[in-house]
Amino acid sequence: MTVTFLDVHKTLRQKNKRTKVFEAACAVFASDSITGILSAPGAGKTTAANLTTGKLRPDLGRVQRSSLVSFPVASGGVFNGSLTGRENLAFLCRVFGFDPRPIIKFVVDFTELGVAIDKPFKLYNRDERTKLMFASCYAIPFDVYVVDESMIGGRGQFRDKCDELVRERMKTAGFIVFSSSPSLLRKYCNELYVIDNLGLHKADSIEGAVAMTGEALLKEGEGYTETVSDGGDSDIINP
Repeated sequence: MTVTFLDVHKTLRQKNKRTKVFEAACAVFASDSITGILSAPGAGKTTAANLTTGKLRPDLGRVQRSSLVSFPVASGGVFNGSLTGRENLAFLCRVFGFDPRPIIKFVVDFTELGVAIDKPFKLYNRDERTKLMFASCYAIPFDVYVVDESMIGGRGQFRDKCDELVRERMKTAGFIVFSSSPSLLRKYCNELYVIDNLGLHKADSIEGAVAMTGEALLKEGEGYTETVSDGGDSDIINP
C-alpha cells in the first residue's frame, strides 16, 4: 500500500499572486515506512501535506492513495466549532468508515476530558482543544498518518502519553512527516525525501537531505506543540 505522487503540478493562487510549488513532482511513500520530508520554511511543506491527504488537488498529475490516509495530525480545520467533541468524532469516524463508539471511548479515556467532550468545540480552552485534536487523529486506525511539523502535543503527563501512543502507532502504520527540522526526522524516520526545485527528491541520509536543502534554511524543533490555536470550521476531507 502506498501514497504516490505522479507528475504533480501545483500552483497556489492568492489574489494577484501565483506561487508555483510543484512541477512534475514524483514520489512513492510506502505505508510500512516512517517517511520524513525535509523542507525549508515556505518551500511547500504544508501544500505537500494537503496534497497527500486530499485537502488540495493537483493542477496536473495525480496523488494516488491505496492506503487509508489520515487528515494532518492536530489539524483544527477538520473540526466544526458548533459541534461537540463527541459529534465531531462521530462525524470523522463516519467519513472514514469506522464505528464511532470504540474510538470515542478511547478518546474520552485517553484525554480525560470528562463532560467537556459534550460541549461545542468552539468553547474548548487551549488544553482541551489540544488533547482532543491530537488524540482524535491517532485514535482512528489509519494506514498512514500525516504530520505537518507537530507530531505530539499537550503538557506534562498528556504529552508523555501522546509520545507513547505515537510510538505504538508506528508499529502498525506508516507515517509521512513533513518538517523543517532535521533532528525530528533523524529521531523517527527510516526513509527521507526533500522538497527542492519544485520537486520531491529522495535522500540517502539525513545529512544528505540537509545538504540538498541547505542547512542555513532549516530550523530545529522536536515536533512538539504545547497548545494549539483556535480551530475553524471543517474543511472537506477526501479519504
